[in-house]
Amino acid sequence: MAVGVIDGTSEDIFNTLMSLDPLRSEWDFCFYKGSVVEHLDGHTDIINVQLYSDWLPWGMNRRDLLLRRYWRREEDGTYVILCHSVYHKKCPPRRGYVRACVKSGGYVVTPVSKGKQSLVKHMVAIDWRSWNLYMRPSSSRSITIRVVERLAALREMFKAKQGQGFAEFVSGEFLETKPCLSKVNIRPLITEAKRVDLELVKADEMEKPSSARHSLMDLNDVSDEFFDVPEPSELDSLIDNSPFSQGHSQLKIPSPAGIVKKLQDLANNKKGYMDLQEVGMDDKSTFFYGATLQKDPNFTMPCSWATADPSTFLIRGENYLKDRQKVKANDTLMQMIGADWISSDKREDNLGGRIGGLVQEYAAKDGPEFFFIVNMQVPGSAMYSLALYYMLKTPLEEHPLLESFVNGDDAYRNSRFKLIPHISKGSWIVKQSVGKKACLVGQALEVRYTRGKNYLELDVDVGSSTVARGVTNLVLGYLTNLVIEMAFLIQANTENELPELLLGTCRLNYLDVSKSVQER
Repeated sequence: MAVGVIDGTSEDIFNTLMSLDPLRSEWDFCFYKGSVVEHLDGHTDIINVQLYSDWLPWGMNRRDLLLRRYWRREEDGTYVILCHSVYHKKCPPRRGYVRACVKSGGYVVTPVSKGKQSLVKHMVAIDWRSWNLYMRPSSSRSITIRVVERLAALREMFKAKQGQGFAEFVSGEFLETKPCLSKVNIRPLITEAKRVDLELVKADEMEKPSSARHSLMDLNDVSDEFFDVPEPSELDSLIDNSPFSQGHSQLKIPSPAGIVKKLQDLANNKKGYMDLQEVGMDDKSTFFYGATLQKDPNFTMPCSWATADPSTFLIRGENYLKDRQKVKANDTLMQMIGADWISSDKREDNLGGRIGGLVQEYAAKDGPEFFFIVNMQVPGSAMYSLALYYMLKTPLEEHPLLESFVNGDDAYRNSRFKLIPHISKGSWIVKQSVGKKACLVGQALEVRYTRGKNYLELDVDVGSSTVARGVTNLVLGYLTNLVIEMAFLIQANTENELPELLLGTCRLNYLDVSKSVQER
């Protein structure tokens, strides 16, 4: 990882890093051209990059990369570009190249000095698929120096172009001229990179799961055009330069069942806490929907839930339509009263309508309480359901915006329901992948709405979006090392609907897929 301050706006640096040819078919990856295989949407594509000897560790043959790249702009002006390796049927491994694997990488460009300068972080974690690198510890420093050089060249490029039109800078000379790195002063950046590199090593030791961080998604799903590259095993690495590897065109894919078994074995060896979901359950027991995930308001117990601080999240203020300013939330409309963490061999919809659950218990009493349930359905080796239960104690009619949402049609609901994510504890790459930007869930994912007597349930199919599946796949690999916070709200579009008010928040502490309660 390299970090440096560049004399340029975050937008100009982002445009430079994303410079494409006129046909939008080539992209400059660390000043080496890569071809765009496919545009998935306005913020995601698949690119193929060829790397030559001057970018590779000494003595290594040619490598190429097949990357899924996605980018976004945060509300504070920060730009994020992230990449990680995938397989794609349109771009099999090239002849004469060994396909390397980028585990994570990209840029974070944050405005500083009132937007006149930018703090740029460039990080690459790469597996070259070469067994002999294990005998050369200097190889990891080699890639660090290359990353530092690229960032230093970017800094010098902007310094040299001060006072000239940025359009001229991007459209012509930038695409044709590569800076002479031997003349670039990279010593300050190297010092900073060494410091950050050491910090990352320490962070990895604390945050990295002790089991392999494989994908929990069904990697053999024939409906997928591409899927995430798994972490290499020692056998995969040895195959790379083996004399028997000729014609080896696809890496070995571990079975999802094997991955889950490893995670379960790891969970059984954990010490220091008791899993309450396993206590008192037998094959004949049924579970109480709304209470399969335990509550821990002290934030100390793994695999538990609590409410998050509303001030963590930004919402539209009273004058948003005039000044476009967001403010910190200070309260929630509803109270979170329960959560489910369930695994099944199929999609589990309408948990609120199931007999023996929390919602139906209240319905039987004919009380005034109204429930709002968000059921996040995550595809993996099983279908995981994370259901969050919120209760409104006052009559629904007293809250016009919520009442309109509850009784509206699906198109209206899809245009208004927002989720704000936040990874409060976790690795750098996961935090950058998830971000903090509010999302209109129904515009990005398939949502099924179920209106019951005293509840509305939103069943959100995370697997309905390729991009969402990719991010979720990454998150699942780190799940036991993450604290995830979320907030939900109905978007306010008119002056009389402002200011916005959070429906509810949640905090999920170190979830574990092996601790999910299996639906029978």
